[in-house]
Amino acid sequence: MNTNLGFCLALHHAHASLQRKLDDELGLHHGISFNDFALLNSLAQADGGRVSIPALVRPMGQPQSAVLRQLIVLEKIGLVVREGANGLRRAVLRPAGRALVNAAGETADSVCTEAVESIDPAAVEIVSAALVTLARTPNFALS
Repeated sequence: MNTNLGFCLALHHAHASLQRKLDDELGLHHGISFNDFALLNSLAQADGGRVSIPALVRPMGQPQSAVLRQLIVLEKIGLVVREGANGLRRAVLRPAGRALVNAAGETADSVCTEAVESIDPAAVEIVSAALVTLARTPNFALS
């Protein structure tokens, strides 16, 4: 098998395994999925907790319709609110959403720490840098 294909398949399997574990733990302790956490975290990192919906779509790696469906669910449970008009729609993190993402961040950090604890820290840094580079590669970059 081609080394590059092998790397991409290993990356896919690692991602699937980690996402499954994060979904289980975040669902059990906080009632959200890892995708929900990622979206809430993007809002929490934004200035004022406000992000235009098109700007959320790119890092989520999903079609806008999927992100909108996700936002509607998070809005119904009081974690976010959508605002704006004339095509300038934004998602805004509500205080309950900020509290949840902060608590869920501790759970996600614990899962991620456990996931990489058997890997040499220098290797984690190298792979992390490689993944950042991959995410920024023209024709593959999400943002």
